[in-house]
Amino acid sequence: MKETTLWDPAGSTAAWDWAQSYLEFLKVEKNASPHTLSNYELDLRQWMRFLNRRANDRVDADRLTDLKLMRGFLAEEMKRYERSTVGRRLSVIKGFLKFLYREGHVPKNLAKLVTLPKAHIKLPHVLKPEDVTKLIDGVEPVTLLQKRSRAMMELLYSTGMRISELVQLTYADVDFRQGTVRVRGKGDKERLVPMGRHCQRAIHDYIAAMPAALTREAAMPLFLNRDGERVSVRTLQRNLRHYAVEILGGEGLKVSPHTFRHSCATHLLARGAGLREIQELLGHESLVTTQKYTQVDTERLKRSYQAAHPKERRRKKPGNA
Repeated sequence: MKETTLWDPAGSTAAWDWAQSYLEFLKVEKNASPHTLSNYELDLRQWMRFLNRRANDRVDADRLTDLKLMRGFLAEEMKRYERSTVGRRLSVIKGFLKFLYREGHVPKNLAKLVTLPKAHIKLPHVLKPEDVTKLIDGVEPVTLLQKRSRAMMELLYSTGMRISELVQLTYADVDFRQGTVRVRGKGDKERLVPMGRHCQRAIHDYIAAMPAALTREAAMPLFLNRDGERVSVRTLQRNLRHYAVEILGGEGLKVSPHTFRHSCATHLLARGAGLREIQELLGHESLVTTQKYTQVDTERLKRSYQAAHPKERRRKKPGNA
């Protein structure tokens, strides 16, 4: 069973005071979300707990910049967690030490000498274009719930936005005249993305079906639950899973809101859209994040090649050289 006890900085130390200053810096200067700050704090606690055990309860600048201790921590973590988790923890530590160096608490930024462990890149699940169409068209827009579900799917696939961004939309964010929607992404950064005509029609049908008693003020949430309040991410996830399994069968078990985001990006790339345009559409900070969709497309090309190329097909038949 994995040990999960984290270091409790009872009485505080200089190192933990620095950690708190770093978290405050991320909150104020980088506009980090509460979820991000919570994860960063857990990672820093885990590291300082390790240092506390190895350094006789003395965590200071020397211990924080001890490469041997840092490598020992990473080696221990690799035995207990996935490489991606260890990589994230080292990334947090490196950011913290860079902050300490910039603030003058440590003489050198030695963390840059430690490389991140290479994580296995898990390619995102992507639906075929015909399966996306089958799923969306399979939701008959008769009831208000069906209209909401269809509008949600159309919007996720048309814009590639995250489900967390979708539930934050208001009436004022949708501009039918320009065919755009204003999206608030991570760090409250806004981006303007286009909507396709099918998406616009589905949203319009959903809005038209809303009870007349509900006022449609600019700041009012676009997607509401049965109580007239902003719908939750979990509710939309549950609705999507229901329709995905009902319409696509077993394939639907792998469908999530993020599947639409991945499918949108992959299908655009396959049809000639540039990485920069896709990066802007999805709201990625780095182009490196967007580049994973080139791998999805390459893997699909490999499978098509192996299935269609004459020599590749012959190699699968027993007795052929």
